[in-house]
Amino acid sequence: MNVLIVDDNRDSLYILESLFRGDGWEVYIAEDGIAALDIVRTEPVGVIVSDVLMPRMDGFQLCRSVKTDNHLRHIPFIVYTATYTSPQDEAYATKLGAERFIRKPSDPEEFLAEVHAVVKEAESGMHRSADAPLMDEGESLRLYSERLAERLQLKIDQAERELQARRAAERQLHESEKLFRSLMENVEDLVYAGSSDGIFTYVSPNWKEHLGIEPDEIIGQPFSVFEPYLHPDDADNCRAIIPAVFEREESYLSAEYRVRYADGSWRWHVSNAAPLKDRDGRGYGLVGVARDMTERKELEQQLMQAQKLESIGRLAGGVAHDYNNMLGVILGSAELALKNVTPEDPVHAKLEQIRSAARRSADITRQLLAFARKQTVAPKVIDLNESLEGMLKMLHRLIGEEIDLSWRPGTNLDSVEIDPVQLDQLLANLCVNASDAIGGNGKITIETANTEFDTAYCNRHQGFKPGHYVMLAVSDNGCGMDKETQDHIYEPFFTTKETGRGTGLGLATVYGIVKQNRGFINLYSEPGSGTTFRIYLPRHTQGAEAESNTQQSPALSSGHGQQILVVEDEPAMLELTSMMLEELLYEPIPAGTPAAALELARENPEITLLITDVVMPGMNGRELAQQLRQQHPQLQNLNVLYMSGYTANGIAHHGVLGKGVHFIQKPFSLQELAQKMEDIL
Repeated sequence: MNVLIVDDNRDSLYILESLFRGDGWEVYIAEDGIAALDIVRTEPVGVIVSDVLMPRMDGFQLCRSVKTDNHLRHIPFIVYTATYTSPQDEAYATKLGAERFIRKPSDPEEFLAEVHAVVKEAESGMHRSADAPLMDEGESLRLYSERLAERLQLKIDQAERELQARRAAERQLHESEKLFRSLMENVEDLVYAGSSDGIFTYVSPNWKEHLGIEPDEIIGQPFSVFEPYLHPDDADNCRAIIPAVFEREESYLSAEYRVRYADGSWRWHVSNAAPLKDRDGRGYGLVGVARDMTERKELEQQLMQAQKLESIGRLAGGVAHDYNNMLGVILGSAELALKNVTPEDPVHAKLEQIRSAARRSADITRQLLAFARKQTVAPKVIDLNESLEGMLKMLHRLIGEEIDLSWRPGTNLDSVEIDPVQLDQLLANLCVNASDAIGGNGKITIETANTEFDTAYCNRHQGFKPGHYVMLAVSDNGCGMDKETQDHIYEPFFTTKETGRGTGLGLATVYGIVKQNRGFINLYSEPGSGTTFRIYLPRHTQGAEAESNTQQSPALSSGHGQQILVVEDEPAMLELTSMMLEELLYEPIPAGTPAAALELARENPEITLLITDVVMPGMNGRELAQQLRQQHPQLQNLNVLYMSGYTANGIAHHGVLGKGVHFIQKPFSLQELAQKMEDIL
């Protein structure tokens, strides 16, 4: 069995080490909390026995560090103290996660028995803190401040009692100052104390390190001397601490405000103060602790932004789904009407306008589906460098001759798995946005590289996951963006362009594509200094697939009277799809429900193909195909073409089509339907 003993008293260390070694334990020794953490992170420690009062990091802070670390919190923790012995101290240690609280001195046999009991509880699964919820950070800060105030109060009371004897009083004062400095000079948080008339009586030395304020410059000054370091929007929150303590004589919890640090940055603090009282219970001052919570605040903001985009995405996907059905009817009807009107007819031009508007609207809904991650895709394993090089000529045409396009491919680049169409959408949108940001002569740089994220980086960036990735970066030297603009750029229809230029869906589309492909996107931009988007896609360990360049454009009249069962719960779309099939010389058998389709299959045994909507009341498209094959032996090898306005888990997982699944995205044109029919039949 291994034990870590943490105590700055050499005599106590020697006694405990002898006691444990005599009982057959392997012993590790540390004289403060920081040294203890170094040991416990590298050595197989089975139980920790720690004093409380120590330099650099005390026992309470060590206990909190262990019990908030997912890799360490399973280790039993025993507090062994002669200084912090009150019931409140024991309660605080227990809330921090300590398994035992033992007061010095203790009978050796009883002490060892307690340690053995703690270890046995951990081994048998009775470990109290392994799965216990962590104490709220504000609650921890409040209790720590109160323990600190109580210690100071005890020392002051003791000094007052010993004032009758001058030498004893001087000796006590010396010890009290030593304790105070030991506590204050080694805590990570910013500590301060003040009198009831609003004068600083103490600030910890780390004020100089963090805020650039010499303690001697602020001690003896009014609290208002600190206000220039406060963010103007948060000054009231900070000012509220003092009256809350002095007027209500209670601890003030979770006052949040921003403070300007020595390097010019603004950091978020959460502050708490507790009153100092004399023996008669009258308040004569306060002691407070301020903790840097900037990283937690940033993570909260990232989470809120992700949740907001997720909600917008669900709304966008639902709108696009319903809209696509209507667009399908408009587009298909216009195409069929055009076939019956000569180009010289005045109606022909108006029908062309209807078809063109429907196509543009369909493009918008596809962008909405991409943002909502409900775009049905067929990913391939590709070499990103090769694919991007093939797009450079197209990108040059998109951005114009006045912009220099620089291509910097990474060496030995890993493969990625993505739908090539999505890659085209992604890069085209980024480059068009970069071109608009430049607005004239400038430079766009596209680069790739392999990269890896570790756990520490991902803990600081909401949504990132550890692993190996391929980076695609698009940078420009354009106008850049301020922070407020950056907070909204992925929202659909948000745009900084003038009316009539763009739909505001470009970056929303990019965001959706990256998320659908399990990737991450990172933005860096400053006004006047350009913008860089870095996209990280998971690497794929297999080689890239070879691309086929053979494409056919079948004639529209590709059918030979084959019977096609068409199932669609939207009447207008059902009628339109049937008319398109007739135009292509097939024989459609329309059904408005899955139940009707099953009945029609009995009456028409020569069905060649099932075309079905994916999402329908009572039974989805995949379930319908299974029922047809089970109930009709002649349909065992029935081919199926699924159609939908958005992806559905019935045929796709996270929008990725299963192998061998045929799918056509609503709205579709007559040519697209003809191509699908030719591919399947």
